[in-house]
Amino acid sequence: MYKRPKQFGRILHLGLFLFSVQIFSQEPQKTETSTVKVVGKTSSNSQPENFRKNPTGFQTSIDLDQYNARYTNLPDVLEREAGVRIRRYGGLGSYSTLSLRGTNPNQSRIFIDGVPFNNAQGGEVNLADLPFDNLQSIEVYRSGAPVGFSGSAIGGSVNLVTRTGGGPPKTRVNIGAGSFNTGKGSITHTGTYGGIGTSVFLLGEKSDQNFSYLNTHGTLLVNPLDDTIDKRRNAQYERTSGMLGLSGDIGATKIKFWNDLNYRFHGIPGPASNQTQQVHRRYLRNTTSLGTDTKGLFDGLLRLETRAFTSFTNDDLFDPKSEFSKGTPNSTAFMGQSGFQITPTLYLLEYYQILKFHAGIERETFERSRSTPQNIDLKYEPGKTRTYTTFQVEDEFRFLDGKLVLTPGVSWDSYRDKFQSDEPWYRKQDPFASATKTTEFSNPKAGLLWRFWEKENYSLEFKSNIAKQYRIPSFLELFGEVGTIIANDSLKPERSENGDAGFTGRYKNGEFKSNITISYFRKRIKDMILFIPNSQFTLRPENVDSARIDGAEVSHKTEYKGWKFLLEYTYQEAINTSPAPYLNGKYLPLRPKHEISGTIAYRGKRWELGFEGVYVGAVFKDRTNEYVNYQPARQIWNAYLTLVLYSSPEEEDPTKKGEKTPKELLLSIDLRNMGDKRVEDIVGYPLPGRNWFITLSGRF
Repeated sequence: MYKRPKQFGRILHLGLFLFSVQIFSQEPQKTETSTVKVVGKTSSNSQPENFRKNPTGFQTSIDLDQYNARYTNLPDVLEREAGVRIRRYGGLGSYSTLSLRGTNPNQSRIFIDGVPFNNAQGGEVNLADLPFDNLQSIEVYRSGAPVGFSGSAIGGSVNLVTRTGGGPPKTRVNIGAGSFNTGKGSITHTGTYGGIGTSVFLLGEKSDQNFSYLNTHGTLLVNPLDDTIDKRRNAQYERTSGMLGLSGDIGATKIKFWNDLNYRFHGIPGPASNQTQQVHRRYLRNTTSLGTDTKGLFDGLLRLETRAFTSFTNDDLFDPKSEFSKGTPNSTAFMGQSGFQITPTLYLLEYYQILKFHAGIERETFERSRSTPQNIDLKYEPGKTRTYTTFQVEDEFRFLDGKLVLTPGVSWDSYRDKFQSDEPWYRKQDPFASATKTTEFSNPKAGLLWRFWEKENYSLEFKSNIAKQYRIPSFLELFGEVGTIIANDSLKPERSENGDAGFTGRYKNGEFKSNITISYFRKRIKDMILFIPNSQFTLRPENVDSARIDGAEVSHKTEYKGWKFLLEYTYQEAINTSPAPYLNGKYLPLRPKHEISGTIAYRGKRWELGFEGVYVGAVFKDRTNEYVNYQPARQIWNAYLTLVLYSSPEEEDPTKKGEKTPKELLLSIDLRNMGDKRVEDIVGYPLPGRNWFITLSGRF
């Protein structure tokens, strides 16, 4: 059990002091000050609702309407954001992970409309298993997350916002095709029927992903003469997904319901020098969420939000030729997750503050069975269960008519894990060890926002945040994996002291609009979990690592008379501070010092042409920084062209918009990796070279 840090007491004392000062130094007011503006890549002037709950955070909202007619995916969109690192095991549909500000993928949290998606088994999330085409926007939180998002996040959080139905009925149909026998079709319909906002989405997609790559046969430096150009095999995938969303009002309460179903069947190709032939995976997930939002309770004093959700996942692995493992290589895993959350907000505007609370309980289960290549002699593993409870409180103090905002807060988290072992008592290391493990900790934080200038045409703000965050060990780390990973239920949570500070500014003059964010961040991570060799064939997780991560981010967007210029730059220095001499001072693997992404585009009346570039600095692929595992920097160049084949008069005349659904027909061509770079993110897993896609998109 972990005691509450001393910083929590200091934050409370600071909050009480500021509370008393503002009561005796200011005249009460009856109306709420204007909301804080947050720079983000949104197409509208209003900021996302979640951003107003987190005024001091460095955060970005990506409006996905700009990609309606293009053939793109979640990793490609997120890769263009400052502070975000995407690692892929191949092309479209391949296993991909996300990390923020130099952390590990399992140290970041991912949500869908606030519903947590990280699972207790492994911790990290495969982006290929997430929805994309039915999303309205993506919210990236580099400074933790707003109150109401459960779980502690050392790295940060990403929230996928689903499309909301409403307004006049409209339908969009997309048909796309491209390299490697790729094809995709989707249909989206939204509208209001009987006062209920409705959104329906269906998608089907397939690809062979049989791209050419350089096969070094594992002898990159020893014998380059045996290198060959081979084709990727067993990387094909098929995907089907659908979503139903309903929203409406009952009195003062807004209700939103959605159900998302995702099915994928794909091969697992293995490393480039040892490709598999028949290993494949079948994945089925269904997630249901029901949320309510009631404003204006008790004469405007209280806002009450609730959310209930449930999700189940079937994950089947088939290895008929035992290419990955021997014995019982086939497996069937079932994961279930459900929870309930309540988030009250008290608007004490007469006292210049907003009190936010959040309480939640979640439960996860994991069960798996194994079988031989002939699917016989089933072996059932004992089920694992995790019950998670949390309570959060944050006070938002506002001074000087909202120009100065302070947000001290803290969350208390409790995890109760249960795992029944099938080992006989006489084989256990501790025959009397309990089958349950309880871990508790608190996460204090504080934020500051100082608005220097806030005019109609320009603004400048200073933001700063400090926090202490934890990452609870996963089931894999605590309870092991039969035959490969030794259990270690004495693991401590990873912990990190985080901080950031920087400026956001905007300027607007006629058709010229420009936004910029410059920030510095630092993380001090301790008790990092590392898998240590325990024998020739097994590993044991231990709290042996630590890291120091310092960096800076620049995010810039300018628009003028059809021109658009975007620039995202990340500098980071991620150093291993482990006491082991052979690791201390080394760069953490797969963390480039420099990452740059940029877009320059021009939009005419009936066409848009754009060029995109992504630069990823050199990295080491191993913890000891051996030269053989050094990967040089790379630049990837993309281009796209969108043509308006038809648009109705309502689309061309802005004064007529909203009267009825405007019709349009768009043709988009995407060229990727125009320089045909043969690179890889993960050792032995090549990425595609030059490829293209074409999409026909119609709205009616």
